[in-house]
Amino acid sequence: MTSTVKIDSRTLSSFKTSKQFKDNVDGKPITSMDFDDSGEWLITSADDSSMHLYSCKTGTHTKKILSQKYGCDLAMFTHHSQNVVHSSTKGNDHTVRYMSLHDNSYIRYFRGHDARVTSLQLCPSDDHIISAALDNSVRLWDLRSSTAHGVLNIPTPAIATFDNSGMIFAVASHATSSILLYDLRSFDKEPFSTFRLTDDKWLSTRSFPPRMPEWTTLSFSNDGSQILVGTSGDAHYTIDAFSGQMRTRLTGHQPTNFTRSTGDVCFTPDGRYVIGGSGDKNLCVWDTHAPTRDKLITPEHILGAAGAGVPHVVGFNPRTAMLATASTELTFWLPDV
Repeated sequence: MTSTVKIDSRTLSSFKTSKQFKDNVDGKPITSMDFDDSGEWLITSADDSSMHLYSCKTGTHTKKILSQKYGCDLAMFTHHSQNVVHSSTKGNDHTVRYMSLHDNSYIRYFRGHDARVTSLQLCPSDDHIISAALDNSVRLWDLRSSTAHGVLNIPTPAIATFDNSGMIFAVASHATSSILLYDLRSFDKEPFSTFRLTDDKWLSTRSFPPRMPEWTTLSFSNDGSQILVGTSGDAHYTIDAFSGQMRTRLTGHQPTNFTRSTGDVCFTPDGRYVIGGSGDKNLCVWDTHAPTRDKLITPEHILGAAGAGVPHVVGFNPRTAMLATASTELTFWLPDV
């Protein structure tokens, strides 16, 4: 019989490292991590041009996939656990590649970006993917076609993500302090909402003039009510996905000082808690429902990483009570309940 674990403050406080994997060459950093829809599989990509597949059920490393010719980053599953998409990192090749893990063959190539791809996301409801790059463009693709279905040319580099319904996507530009919301059915139209995220009053206590740290992560909570903006500094933010108002400023951690990853901060599946890495090698747990003073929230729990490196990639399994973090090694976390 399968037991049910409630993701609450008590459970999160009990998380401990359960297994560590050191599968990358010469301690090269892991740059991305993704769970499949079932929560049974996890894939990583790293600076040594490798991807690694892990079983979350058995806690084992099951496969190494090399991409020495093209490099790899931002590896993520499609809705089929044997297929992945990843960006390329070597030379002037910025192609997004669609691969079968069954025989390590490429199914399709998505060409069009002229600079490094900085974010790559799968639509939760169908086979669309969205990519953003340093060429100041956001592109919408369908896994069944190598031609982009739409292109947004924007003033600055950005990161992009879908909401959980798959009907809306957000594009965040750090340079303009803006988050733009689009309807997927009207990709070529103007955004239906534009939010500004500034925090000059608080940031002026950290530096003068106040400087918003670089935005590194953008994600919606599963219920679609919040947007999480992770930064490279000592504050992350949640904003109201309908009004654009800042809800919380998450502080109390040290920057991980690694900006080329899929993110060192994430929501729990219920959207109430945020888990983030800290430069002191710990994990911070914030309760976004906690009372705030001037919207500031400090960690409710700080979890020791028991010998692991700085967790600059953080992810929560979408189906089970399991965390994963990565630096040069991958670490699985389970609750002690």
